[in-house]
Amino acid sequence: MNLSQYLDDVETCESREVLDALLIKTTQALGASAISGYAFPYGGDTSTETLPIISTWPEAVQKAYRARMAGTDPIMYAAMTLGTPVHFLDIEEKLEFNAEGAAVIDIMRSSGFRDGVTTPVLAQPGVYAYFAAAFTEPRPDLTMSDLRAIKIIFTEYFCKLREIERVKPHSLSKRELQVLLAIIHDKSNVEIAEMLGVSEHTVGTYVRRCFEKLDVNSRTQAILRYLGARSIGLSAA
Repeated sequence: MNLSQYLDDVETCESREVLDALLIKTTQALGASAISGYAFPYGGDTSTETLPIISTWPEAVQKAYRARMAGTDPIMYAAMTLGTPVHFLDIEEKLEFNAEGAAVIDIMRSSGFRDGVTTPVLAQPGVYAYFAAAFTEPRPDLTMSDLRAIKIIFTEYFCKLREIERVKPHSLSKRELQVLLAIIHDKSNVEIAEMLGVSEHTVGTYVRRCFEKLDVNSRTQAILRYLGARSIGLSAA
Protein backbone atom coordinates (compact mmCIF):
# COMPACT_ATOMS: atom_id res chain seq x y z
CA MET A 1 0.00 0.00 0.00
CA ASN A 2 1.42 3.36 -1.08
CA LEU A 3 0.56 5.77 1.74
CA SER A 4 1.71 8.80 -0.23
CA GLN A 5 -0.60 7.87 -3.10
CA TYR A 6 -3.48 7.42 -0.68
CA LEU A 7 -2.96 10.93 0.68
CA ASP A 8 -2.99 12.30 -2.86
CA ASP A 9 -6.14 10.34 -3.69
CA VAL A 10 -7.95 11.60 -0.59
CA GLU A 11 -7.41 15.18 -1.72
CA THR A 12 -9.13 14.47 -5.04
CA CYS A 13 -12.29 13.05 -3.43
CA GLU A 14 -15.24 15.37 -3.97
CA SER A 15 -18.05 13.19 -2.62
CA ARG A 16 -18.77 11.00 0.39
CA GLU A 17 -19.28 7.96 -1.83
CA VAL A 18 -15.87 8.26 -3.50
CA LEU A 19 -14.13 8.89 -0.18
CA ASP A 20 -15.80 5.86 1.46
CA ALA A 21 -14.85 3.65 -1.47
CA LEU A 22 -11.23 4.80 -1.25
CA LEU A 23 -11.05 4.05 2.47
CA ILE A 24 -12.55 0.59 2.03
CA LYS A 25 -10.22 -0.23 -0.87
CA THR A 26 -7.17 0.99 1.03
CA THR A 27 -7.91 -0.90 4.24
CA GLN A 28 -8.72 -4.05 2.28
CA ALA A 29 -5.26 -3.80 0.71
CA LEU A 30 -3.89 -3.99 4.25
CA GLY A 31 -5.90 -7.17 4.86
CA ALA A 32 -8.78 -5.65 6.83
CA SER A 33 -12.11 -7.37 6.24
CA ALA A 34 -14.23 -4.79 8.06
CA ILE A 35 -13.90 -1.22 9.27
CA SER A 36 -15.94 1.12 11.40
CA GLY A 37 -15.76 4.62 12.79
CA TYR A 38 -17.69 6.64 15.35
CA ALA A 39 -17.42 10.41 15.81
CA PHE A 40 -17.96 12.07 19.17
CA PRO A 41 -19.30 15.57 19.87
CA TYR A 42 -17.53 18.37 21.68
CA GLY A 43 -16.89 17.36 25.27
CA GLY A 44 -16.41 13.72 24.35
CA ASP A 45 -19.75 12.43 25.59
CA THR A 46 -19.80 8.76 24.60
CA SER A 47 -22.97 7.99 26.55
CA THR A 48 -25.26 9.18 23.75
CA GLU A 49 -25.75 6.63 21.01
CA THR A 50 -24.53 7.88 17.64
CA LEU A 51 -24.69 6.30 14.24
CA PRO A 52 -21.35 5.16 12.84
CA ILE A 53 -19.57 7.38 10.36
CA ILE A 54 -18.88 4.28 8.34
CA SER A 55 -19.19 0.55 9.00
CA THR A 56 -18.67 -2.51 6.83
CA TRP A 57 -19.18 -4.96 9.69
CA PRO A 58 -21.96 -7.54 9.25
CA GLU A 59 -25.33 -6.15 10.29
CA ALA A 60 -25.54 -8.52 13.26
CA VAL A 61 -22.27 -7.19 14.64
CA GLN A 62 -23.29 -3.56 14.08
CA LYS A 63 -26.59 -4.01 15.92
CA ALA A 64 -24.99 -5.88 18.81
CA TYR A 65 -22.26 -3.28 19.22
CA ARG A 66 -24.62 -0.32 19.22
CA ALA A 67 -27.07 -2.01 21.58
CA ARG A 68 -24.65 -3.54 24.06
CA MET A 69 -21.18 -2.04 23.83
CA ALA A 70 -21.08 1.45 22.28
CA GLY A 71 -20.00 3.97 24.88
CA THR A 72 -18.60 1.31 27.23
CA ASP A 73 -16.14 -0.36 24.86
CA PRO A 74 -12.91 -1.07 26.81
CA ILE A 75 -10.96 -1.37 23.55
CA MET A 76 -12.11 2.11 22.59
CA TYR A 77 -11.21 3.51 26.00
CA ALA A 78 -7.77 1.91 25.83
CA ALA A 79 -7.08 3.59 22.49
CA MET A 80 -8.54 6.92 23.62
CA THR A 81 -6.59 6.87 26.90
CA LEU A 82 -3.29 6.01 25.25
CA GLY A 83 -3.93 8.32 22.29
CA THR A 84 -2.30 5.78 20.01
CA PRO A 85 -3.37 2.87 17.81
CA VAL A 86 -4.07 -0.30 19.80
CA HIS A 87 -3.55 -3.82 18.50
CA PHE A 88 -6.24 -6.11 19.90
CA LEU A 89 -3.95 -9.14 19.88
CA ASP A 90 -1.53 -7.33 22.20
CA ILE A 91 -4.04 -6.12 24.79
CA GLU A 92 -6.83 -8.72 24.70
CA GLU A 93 -5.77 -10.46 27.90
CA LYS A 94 -5.41 -7.13 29.75
CA LEU A 95 -8.94 -5.95 29.03
CA GLU A 96 -11.95 -6.53 31.26
CA PHE A 97 -15.24 -7.00 29.44
CA ASN A 98 -18.60 -6.95 31.18
CA ALA A 99 -21.18 -9.56 30.19
CA GLU A 100 -22.57 -7.36 27.42
CA GLY A 101 -19.15 -6.63 25.98
CA ALA A 102 -18.12 -10.29 26.12
CA ALA A 103 -21.29 -11.20 24.23
CA VAL A 104 -20.44 -8.70 21.49
CA ILE A 105 -16.90 -10.07 21.19
CA ASP A 106 -18.39 -13.56 20.82
CA ILE A 107 -20.64 -12.29 18.02
CA MET A 108 -17.64 -10.72 16.29
CA ARG A 109 -15.74 -13.97 16.50
CA SER A 110 -18.69 -16.01 15.27
CA SER A 111 -18.76 -13.66 12.26
CA GLY A 112 -15.18 -14.66 11.49
CA PHE A 113 -13.09 -11.87 13.03
CA ARG A 114 -10.03 -12.71 15.10
CA ASP A 115 -7.98 -9.53 15.40
CA GLY A 116 -8.16 -5.79 14.95
CA VAL A 117 -6.56 -2.39 15.24
CA THR A 118 -8.36 0.51 16.89
CA THR A 119 -7.27 4.11 16.97
CA PRO A 120 -8.38 7.54 18.11
CA VAL A 121 -8.47 10.25 15.44
CA LEU A 122 -8.30 13.93 16.29
CA ALA A 123 -9.38 16.42 13.64
CA GLN A 124 -9.07 19.49 15.87
CA PRO A 125 -9.38 20.16 19.61
CA GLY A 126 -12.69 18.72 20.79
CA VAL A 127 -13.45 16.98 17.49
CA TYR A 128 -12.39 13.38 17.50
CA ALA A 129 -13.41 9.92 16.39
CA TYR A 130 -12.67 6.28 17.05
CA PHE A 131 -11.94 3.92 14.17
CA ALA A 132 -11.36 0.18 13.94
CA ALA A 133 -10.05 -2.19 11.30
CA ALA A 134 -10.83 -5.88 11.79
CA PHE A 135 -9.05 -8.95 10.45
CA THR A 136 -10.25 -12.51 9.97
CA GLU A 137 -6.91 -13.92 11.12
CA PRO A 138 -4.54 -12.98 13.97
CA ARG A 139 -1.98 -10.44 12.73
CA PRO A 140 1.15 -10.76 14.89
CA ASP A 141 3.10 -9.39 11.92
CA LEU A 142 1.71 -5.87 12.37
CA THR A 143 4.44 -3.47 13.43
CA MET A 144 4.09 -0.11 15.16
CA SER A 145 4.76 1.50 11.78
CA ASP A 146 1.79 -0.45 10.39
CA LEU A 147 -0.40 0.75 13.24
CA ARG A 148 0.64 4.37 12.67
CA ALA A 149 -0.09 4.01 8.97
CA ILE A 150 -3.59 2.77 9.80
CA LYS A 151 -4.10 5.78 12.06
CA ILE A 152 -2.98 8.12 9.28
CA ILE A 153 -5.37 6.45 6.83
CA PHE A 154 -8.34 6.96 9.16
CA THR A 155 -7.24 10.48 10.14
CA GLU A 156 -7.08 11.67 6.54
CA TYR A 157 -10.46 10.10 5.83
CA PHE A 158 -12.07 11.78 8.85
CA CYS A 159 -10.64 15.22 8.10
CA LYS A 160 -11.65 15.04 4.45
CA LEU A 161 -15.12 13.82 5.41
CA ARG A 162 -15.60 16.85 7.62
CA GLU A 163 -14.62 19.06 4.72
CA ILE A 164 -16.99 17.34 2.28
CA GLU A 165 -19.99 17.14 4.61
CA ARG A 166 -19.67 20.50 6.27
CA VAL A 167 -23.15 21.91 6.87
CA LYS A 168 -22.99 25.71 6.88
CA PRO A 169 -24.26 27.30 10.10
CA HIS A 170 -26.94 29.28 8.27
CA SER A 171 -27.75 26.86 5.47
CA LEU A 172 -31.07 25.86 7.06
CA SER A 173 -33.68 28.43 8.00
CA LYS A 174 -35.31 28.27 11.43
CA ARG A 175 -38.46 26.72 9.95
CA GLU A 176 -36.49 24.23 7.83
CA LEU A 177 -34.58 23.17 10.91
CA GLN A 178 -37.85 22.67 12.83
CA VAL A 179 -39.10 20.43 10.04
CA LEU A 180 -35.84 18.47 9.90
CA LEU A 181 -35.84 17.89 13.66
CA ALA A 182 -39.43 16.66 13.41
CA ILE A 183 -38.36 14.25 10.67
CA ILE A 184 -35.58 12.99 12.95
CA HIS A 185 -38.29 12.26 15.54
CA ASP A 186 -40.17 10.20 12.94
CA LYS A 187 -43.02 12.67 12.41
CA SER A 188 -45.04 12.50 9.19
CA ASN A 189 -45.74 15.57 7.06
CA VAL A 190 -49.30 15.61 8.42
CA GLU A 191 -48.04 15.56 12.01
CA ILE A 192 -45.46 18.26 11.27
CA ALA A 193 -48.14 20.46 9.68
CA GLU A 194 -50.27 20.15 12.81
CA MET A 195 -47.31 20.94 15.06
CA LEU A 196 -46.31 24.07 13.14
CA GLY A 197 -49.78 25.25 12.22
CA VAL A 198 -49.13 25.23 8.48
CA SER A 199 -50.47 23.25 5.55
CA GLU A 200 -49.15 19.86 4.55
CA HIS A 201 -48.19 21.38 1.20
CA THR A 202 -46.02 23.96 2.99
CA VAL A 203 -44.31 21.23 4.98
CA GLY A 204 -43.59 19.43 1.72
CA THR A 205 -41.90 22.57 0.45
CA TYR A 206 -39.73 22.81 3.57
CA VAL A 207 -38.82 19.14 3.29
CA ARG A 208 -37.78 19.64 -0.34
CA ARG A 209 -35.64 22.65 0.60
CA CYS A 210 -33.96 20.63 3.37
CA PHE A 211 -33.14 17.89 0.86
CA GLU A 212 -31.69 20.43 -1.56
CA LYS A 213 -29.54 22.17 1.04
CA LEU A 214 -28.27 18.91 2.51
CA ASP A 215 -27.80 17.41 -0.98
CA VAL A 216 -29.83 14.28 -0.20
CA ASN A 217 -32.74 12.43 -1.76
CA SER A 218 -34.58 10.87 1.17
CA ARG A 219 -35.60 11.45 4.78
CA THR A 220 -33.14 8.80 5.96
CA GLN A 221 -30.26 10.43 4.10
CA ALA A 222 -31.24 13.83 5.52
CA ILE A 223 -31.18 12.44 9.07
CA LEU A 224 -27.80 10.80 8.57
CA ARG A 225 -26.31 13.89 6.94
CA TYR A 226 -27.54 16.22 9.69
CA LEU A 227 -26.64 13.93 12.60
CA GLY A 228 -23.28 13.18 11.02
CA ALA A 229 -22.51 16.90 10.83
CA ARG A 230 -23.64 17.45 14.42
CA SER A 231 -21.57 14.54 15.73
CA ILE A 232 -18.35 15.93 14.29
CA GLY A 233 -18.69 19.30 15.86
CA LEU A 234 -20.53 21.19 13.13
CA SER A 235 -23.87 22.96 13.31
CA ALA A 236 -26.89 23.43 11.14
CA ALA A 237 -28.51 25.99 13.41
